[in-house]
Amino acid sequence: MYLDQPNPWVNEINRFDFIRLATVSAKFNAYKHIKIADFEYKRITPDSKKDILEIKLDDFFQSNILRHNNEEFTVQEFIMTLGYNGGIHMIPDKNVEKVNLLYEALFLEQPDFCFDMTMSISKVLLDIYDELYCLSVGDNNGHSSNVNYQAKIVDQGKMLDGIFFERAYMQFPVRAKKDKGIRFCIEIKLTENPNKNIIFSYGHRKNEGLGISIWQQKTKLISKVSSADSSKTIVVDIEEKFDDYFLFEITCYPSGKLVCAIDETLKATEELPTEINIIDGKVILGSNLNGDEFGKFFEKCLVTQSIDKTNNTRNLGVYALRKMNIMSQNIPYNMIKRKI
Repeated sequence: MYLDQPNPWVNEINRFDFIRLATVSAKFNAYKHIKIADFEYKRITPDSKKDILEIKLDDFFQSNILRHNNEEFTVQEFIMTLGYNGGIHMIPDKNVEKVNLLYEALFLEQPDFCFDMTMSISKVLLDIYDELYCLSVGDNNGHSSNVNYQAKIVDQGKMLDGIFFERAYMQFPVRAKKDKGIRFCIEIKLTENPNKNIIFSYGHRKNEGLGISIWQQKTKLISKVSSADSSKTIVVDIEEKFDDYFLFEITCYPSGKLVCAIDETLKATEELPTEINIIDGKVILGSNLNGDEFGKFFEKCLVTQSIDKTNNTRNLGVYALRKMNIMSQNIPYNMIKRKI
């Protein structure tokens, strides 16, 4: 049903545009030599915590998992065959012969095997949807459930002085707020990097209403804020901040004013020729919105706030390695000293 027809729950699933990875066996890409009813199959469920491959959910649906002579069948085709022949009792509108072949040659001949395969696929989907359900009921915590993309807090048995991001990301939901801008404050430690070193991104890949991306290039920290029809870029020097933690702020006011500050001191301002509204989307720390470009840095806290037309802030999420009591305050765009 998720794949076959429009459904309000699908919109809720896609609301924050979270990257969803399917956890499968590291042997998933190889067919098993054991033949069942003249079929070969790929193993889905990992044998252990070390036997793990993580792939995007869309790639999982389109992956071939069964082979019969020269015919291959995807995860999606397996699910639809199951649904059409006992789940939703509908006639498929395409690939009828292929669905019938899979049903007659495998489902009828090897129901126990098909049940086990269904259980394996269900486990993959339930692990993903459990996280999404938490978001739908109001969970604002950071999510980093994918084993191969988790940041480090311990290295070689020793606690690090912050969370280390390297080919890692953490996602946070941000719920839409009409007539409100958004403020981010992040405590980070960087070293000089000649490549594009991504710190975090905010937005939704299918909504151009508001997007923010922060990255490092050599001795500069670059912030790009974009709306549907315009964008602005702010560049600040951080050469004197290397190898020490510093607090970086980027604030987008509802009026379109943009502010950048370092260590609670105003450094630069810009302005978009449009009003700003917070949209449903995500903050992804350590990566771009697609989860395919990464940064390398240490991080201690990330504070996300809304800011209204009277310059008053309100916390949307406070994530930190230490307990923080952050109160609402009034912060005009031209205020020089800017505490969190």
